[in-house]
Amino acid sequence: MESPFRADLLRGKAALVTGGGSGIGFEIAAQLARHGAHVALMGRRREVLDKAVAALRSEGLKVRMDPTYP
Repeated sequence: MESPFRADLLRGKAALVTGGGSGIGFEIAAQLARHGAHVALMGRRREVLDKAVAALRSEGLKVRMDPTYP
């Protein structure tokens, strides 16, 4: 589905997405990055975050991650 918002709507903004490795958090992170935000994914499962970051980077999106262990 094509977004009704400008591609650079969030250019220069930063977003921290907790639970960004999967599900709703992943899709929110993807949409934020697609609209120009610098996105950092947070989560507890490093392997899930690794896969999410790889998927987003394969689209040419710039994302970082920080796994946090309980």
